[in-house]
Amino acid sequence: MSDYLWDKDGDPDPEIARLERLLGRFAQPSSLRFELHPSVRQSRGSRWFGAALLAASLAIVVGGVTFALRFRPSVPGWTVTIADRQSTLAVGNWLETGKDERATFNVANIGQVTIEPNTRLRLLDTRAGAHRVALAHGTMRATIWAPPNQFFVETPSTLAVDLGCAYTLTMDEEGAGLVNVLVGWVGFKWRDRESFIPAGSSCPTRARFGPGTPYNDRVSPEYREALATIDFTPDSPDFVKSAQPPDTSMALALVLNQSTERDEVTLWHLLSRVPPGQRDRVFDRLAAFAAPPAGVTREGIRDGNRQMLDAWWDALGLGSTSLWRTWSQQWKDTTADRR
Repeated sequence: MSDYLWDKDGDPDPEIARLERLLGRFAQPSSLRFELHPSVRQSRGSRWFGAALLAASLAIVVGGVTFALRFRPSVPGWTVTIADRQSTLAVGNWLETGKDERATFNVANIGQVTIEPNTRLRLLDTRAGAHRVALAHGTMRATIWAPPNQFFVETPSTLAVDLGCAYTLTMDEEGAGLVNVLVGWVGFKWRDRESFIPAGSSCPTRARFGPGTPYNDRVSPEYREALATIDFTPDSPDFVKSAQPPDTSMALALVLNQSTERDEVTLWHLLSRVPPGQRDRVFDRLAAFAAPPAGVTREGIRDGNRQMLDAWWDALGLGSTSLWRTWSQQWKDTTADRR
């Protein structure tokens, strides 16, 4: 075999010579050429060893790239179905449905969500124990069968936390929304204001206020309007000008007059939401359906004593407040992590 390809020793093969002429214009300038000194001239065996080493190195590099591409962690996401089409909603991306479109996706392996037409939603995070979306506007229907506190929905006015449930959540572009709970419970959280909404109940939310007071779905429209007056009237133009709280006594009188035993959840929330001077009226109405437990006093409720409020909640048989407080702290922690 000729050594011409290595060191120009011997006569070139005609085909090699032809290729050299064709490629000559791409040759390096003579000042940049590498020349072998006769004293370090390689043997044929060492040349084959060098070629084999080069080939092995290339194989390692190429193999490493292939391995990296094949096993590089993919961006987490959910498979979304719209009509007969499927696509992936990756973390950080938005999903938007048209006026005649509905979308469905699984929340990992813990539940399923349906997105109604004209809805905009973003996937913020998906990992074990913490799946989070943001609902900008529109309507979503969620069914979650995991333990509580694993699925979170951020909205412009509140954080909705699944407590093991099925519910519908609607938001408009101004941050006003409503949750309707079909099964289980949903927690609404905004700053230090929180609402616990059981099955068969609904709860509104408003920008700058957060969640309102939950109510049973069987109450009258007047009852709902009265609660809205208690919860959200301070946003009225008259209040902004006067900087004085509105008189909610008439709205509260309607709520108390129409409340029955099924409205214990509403009355318990109102204990801490009406002005202190009106809390005695709520105290008496709730006491008519569920007597305050030992240690819960009128004066303590009037002062907003959290321990007394929690003790009265426990007496309603709706679950321990120690669980609510644990989950509430987790909401604060997970929200703080995202700031």
